[in-house]
Amino acid sequence: MPFTSGLRQSLEARDDRVTSELCRGDSLEEVLDRHLLAVEQMAEGKPVTSILLLSADGKRLSHGAAPNLPQSYRESIDGMDIGPSAGSCGTAAYFGCPIYVDDIAVDPLWADYRHLALEHGLRSCWSTPIRDDEGAVIGTFAIYHRTVGRPTLDELEAIDMIAGHVAHAIISARDSKHRNAPGTGPTRKPPKLKLVDSREQDVPTGTFAELLTMVAKLEAITAEIERQARSAGSEEARVGMEILAEDSRKLAQAIRSHIAGSAEFPR
Repeated sequence: MPFTSGLRQSLEARDDRVTSELCRGDSLEEVLDRHLLAVEQMAEGKPVTSILLLSADGKRLSHGAAPNLPQSYRESIDGMDIGPSAGSCGTAAYFGCPIYVDDIAVDPLWADYRHLALEHGLRSCWSTPIRDDEGAVIGTFAIYHRTVGRPTLDELEAIDMIAGHVAHAIISARDSKHRNAPGTGPTRKPPKLKLVDSREQDVPTGTFAELLTMVAKLEAITAEIERQARSAGSEEARVGMEILAEDSRKLAQAIRSHIAGSAEFPR
């Protein structure tokens, strides 16, 4: 996914249209579909994007938008319970931190769902929480790829940016629905929206969630070092970068193993 000013401009243009689209009666799904189509059209590798919305009781995720996700797959995960091993999205919502699965076929988080994804050729899934203006998780934004891989640093930055714009649309729709509800009155003012910096939105409250977020970013840095190593100008530089990448990978694996083996880790 290229992270250029074009993507930012496209999403900002979408922001400008949200209010008018909602006022003319467009559904939240229609609004969000346009956001996702804008992202997919700017992306490399033909990813498939999805938005799931968290239920009021904070226990389930339901379909929000996914213009190009296979309908049968979309219906299969609609209403899924969140949890510590509920695919990428269910786990991201449960811990309140990004979950980047690079290979659905082998990742234990996908044990109950991998057959659904692999049936449609979905091989990797990167999911990040969507937060409201108070920092509460209200849904997840996911990027599926038909190839195995983790996001680059540029892709991490773009994912943060996209999640922020999606949050704006969801909050705007909910504010609009509240204003139009019977008994609210025409003079009622909507809550003031505070757009938190996207990097701040991904800072979870729990210790384990914080560690998982940092590990995901460390793994993305590792992947970027490996890519740089392949195009290094000298053998010495290549070997040095490969050693650094291997050390980083081992550190990330050790942290994940420590978290998974902790007695305090939520099961």
